[in-house]
Amino acid sequence: MEKKICWARVLKNISYILFPILVIMLFVIVFSLSYPLEKEAIKAKKDYYETNTFAENYAYKIFGSLTTVSSLKQNEKNDAYSYYYMHTETIENNENAKSINYYTDYIGSNVLWLIIDNDTKKAYTNLDYSIDTSTLENIISKIMKNKYNWKYENEEIQTTVAKLSNENIEYIDSGLTKNSLEIVGNGAIENSNNEKKNNYTIYTSVLDELEYVDSIYKDKVLYNTLRVVNQNLVLLIPVLIILMIGLIPLIINGIGRTRNKDGIALNWYDKILIEFAAIIAFLIGLSSLIFFIGINGVSTITNFVLVLSSIGVGLLIIYFACILFFETLVKRLKTHTFVKTTIAYRLYIKIKELMQSIKLTKSFTLYFLLFIIANLICFGIMWSDGFIGFLLTIILYGITFNFLNKRLKSYLKIKSAIYDIYNGNTDVKLNEAEICKEMQDTAKQINDIAGGLSNALEEKLKSERLKTELITNVSHDIKTPLTSIINYVDLLKKEKIEGEKAQEYLNILDNKSQRLKKLTEDLVEASKASSGAIKLNIEKLNVNELIKQVSGEFEDKFKNHNLQEIITFPEKDVYINADSRYMYRVLENMYSNISKYAMEGTRVYTDIFEKNGKISIQIKNVSKQKLNITTDELMQRFVRGEASRNTEGSGLGLSIARSLTELQQGSFNIYLDGDLFKVIIEFEKVK
Repeated sequence: MEKKICWARVLKNISYILFPILVIMLFVIVFSLSYPLEKEAIKAKKDYYETNTFAENYAYKIFGSLTTVSSLKQNEKNDAYSYYYMHTETIENNENAKSINYYTDYIGSNVLWLIIDNDTKKAYTNLDYSIDTSTLENIISKIMKNKYNWKYENEEIQTTVAKLSNENIEYIDSGLTKNSLEIVGNGAIENSNNEKKNNYTIYTSVLDELEYVDSIYKDKVLYNTLRVVNQNLVLLIPVLIILMIGLIPLIINGIGRTRNKDGIALNWYDKILIEFAAIIAFLIGLSSLIFFIGINGVSTITNFVLVLSSIGVGLLIIYFACILFFETLVKRLKTHTFVKTTIAYRLYIKIKELMQSIKLTKSFTLYFLLFIIANLICFGIMWSDGFIGFLLTIILYGITFNFLNKRLKSYLKIKSAIYDIYNGNTDVKLNEAEICKEMQDTAKQINDIAGGLSNALEEKLKSERLKTELITNVSHDIKTPLTSIINYVDLLKKEKIEGEKAQEYLNILDNKSQRLKKLTEDLVEASKASSGAIKLNIEKLNVNELIKQVSGEFEDKFKNHNLQEIITFPEKDVYINADSRYMYRVLENMYSNISKYAMEGTRVYTDIFEKNGKISIQIKNVSKQKLNITTDELMQRFVRGEASRNTEGSGLGLSIARSLTELQQGSFNIYLDGDLFKVIIEFEKVK
């Protein structure tokens, strides 16, 4: 069977995916438009490498490498190198009579540098040592081949970055100035003119393809993003807002919808208190936030991907928590259960139940206040005269006990009367004088109910008796002339009257009179069965033998209508307590019904089996006519399975069968499935 697709739910899930994407796009666009970085450069459509941001970052890297070398020089004697470097290898360069110190970076840098100390004839570089970088010429060549480079030699700057030239370097906010290139000591710039100046030659460049996630890389990504957004995506803001607003109805419409249920499907989360649901969603989001903070607390620039991943996972979990709470909120509003699942409503119900159970009426309040006042008076007297106060207290509690005892007795009498009425005893009469004042109205109402029920039952029994007597008398009055009609028709048929028309008329009279006789007999029997005016002879019956007997009686009729009966018996004989004559009549009515209304050339199934301590008889057949009627209507009197009344039968068979079955303490049920007609008769099993 092909599964039905719930399109509302499909659209909702698609909207859930699209909504955060649109929100992120909108946030990026708004952030990009409001971010102050290089506004003028973006407007002028400059490349990142032409901006002040790049120049400052690059200058800061140059200054950082210069101070690092100064620090290394100061600590060479005790080998206390900076923790940023983990490998040092000194190679003698015989050609220039200089030694080269290679410092391998822990993290790596997009800025390559070579710093030559002209006084000590030592060179420092952050390039890895290899065959291609074993000489100063190779190192310089590798550094300077990049497009953006910067060189300091003979107190002059040569660079492809215009903002770091001789003329502009003083305006770069990075600590790198002409003065700082000469005065470097102890890792910091000294502003004293008496400090000995260092004689450095510096070669640096920025990798053409940025390989490491440093400030240059991140600022380049940010700048390019801002440039794209500012120049191309401004008009997307209203479009994104409209799309987001359009997704909201799709999400709300799909919440709670399933392909297996027409209404709103609720789960356990939708049935708990809304405050608890909010706490659960909050805890899910909070756990995500704690996880995110923990990841970023131990993160460095080396695990930039891990940081981004943790941010993504954290936001995803928070988004899931928001969806969880939003869905339960919408479901409760759709099913009108929002108020009922709040703590305030639960408290209101509890207080209301408490008030109802206490029956806080005016009289109760008055009695309670009088009891408190009397107690206070007795305690006051007891304070001045203990014996008299104690005596008055005993009297007060005795009166209170008698007061409560009378009302308890009244309550128990009323409760007993209600119990008797519930069990069918309507001859209940409460003495209102024996009931306390507060409950006398209730006692009067109970007496009226009992009297009304008694009168109604009596009227019903009287009506049933009169109806049965009427049907019996009328049937008897009809039966006498009907018998005469049948006898005279029989006599006329024996006279062998000539003429085809005469014979046809006699046959019609014979059929109609026999049908009227059968209807009269069924009417009497139905009346007796429904009123219970039948004397039963209950005995132990073998169900298998009874079915075989009835089936044998109808074997010829079934063959005439080309009906094949298939009977399934249990392995052993099964027994029930019933009247054999009336039980036979019940089954006879069923088989007669099948022979009249079953489709010719079909099978009739009769199954006998035991289930839950009961013996079940199931009879199934396919109807000849459309069953355009309900089971309740089919069980009524004078009703048949088809609209036409031209077929034989009185329409009383099913009603009689049900009444007779119920009189024998059995159950009789009919089930219709299309044109399939099924009867199930059940009795308690007898061992």
